[in-house]
Amino acid sequence: MKNEIIEKYLIYNGSIIERESYEPCNDFAANVVYEVIRVIDGVPLFWEEHMDRLIKSSDMISMDIRPLSDSISADIKKLIEINNKPVKNLKVLACKDDKGVIDYSVFFIRSNYPQPELYEKGIKTILFNALRENPNAKVQNSGLRERVNKALLESSAYEALLVNEANEITEGSKSNVFFVKNNSLYTSPKQEVLLGVTRTRVIELARSLGIEVIEVSIHKSFLEKCDGLFITGTSPKVLPISKVDEFKYASSKNETILAIMNAYDSLIADYIEKLERDFIQ
Repeated sequence: MKNEIIEKYLIYNGSIIERESYEPCNDFAANVVYEVIRVIDGVPLFWEEHMDRLIKSSDMISMDIRPLSDSISADIKKLIEINNKPVKNLKVLACKDDKGVIDYSVFFIRSNYPQPELYEKGIKTILFNALRENPNAKVQNSGLRERVNKALLESSAYEALLVNEANEITEGSKSNVFFVKNNSLYTSPKQEVLLGVTRTRVIELARSLGIEVIEVSIHKSFLEKCDGLFITGTSPKVLPISKVDEFKYASSKNETILAIMNAYDSLIADYIEKLERDFIQ
């Protein structure tokens, strides 16, 4: 965990410390929750929704961080300033020890964003059999992450789409996934996936554009019928998929997907314009 910190300063329980003196908590999925927030032009993108989800995730594992939420929000702003507003992702991490004491940290992490050509051509993905327990909670699961990373490396793929015991595609290993069929969007029901901040925004945007959004369990046989698909997430934003195992798609040329991609980019620009005054001044 310490290796993912890339900027000189981080904030630990409200105090500014240097990276070298940080001692992270033990990485146990049962007592660690986190959020990753993208920072652009000094603005933490959609930070309000990320904080709401952090609180909900902590509730699900009996870790009440509400008393710390105002301090964490203030520390996000402080962290951006003391590190000279890097254009990277920051991570908010909260963990509870055996005595019930909650520690939190805020720090910038290694950030990998898709190259422009991936938005133009689409990404390669694979199917991966896995079931995440308590999918609505954003908790650390190093075991699953390591297994997925190994499979991605072996297949030279960008992302893995998780398949449950019913052969249904639920979500990406670090993203949400949407399918397009006849200009309608299909995605897994909210109780089956992590409720991604980008996912929520994309659903709202699609409906505002008059695009039907259908939340339904999606059998992997739907790969033979859909017109295209894409993932959503903090780092990839809205990213078209060109391949899932042996199935190929012209997702980056699909009019419905292009409309959503453009609308989401415009939403980000509008959000930054409205909030940069609060975070930069």
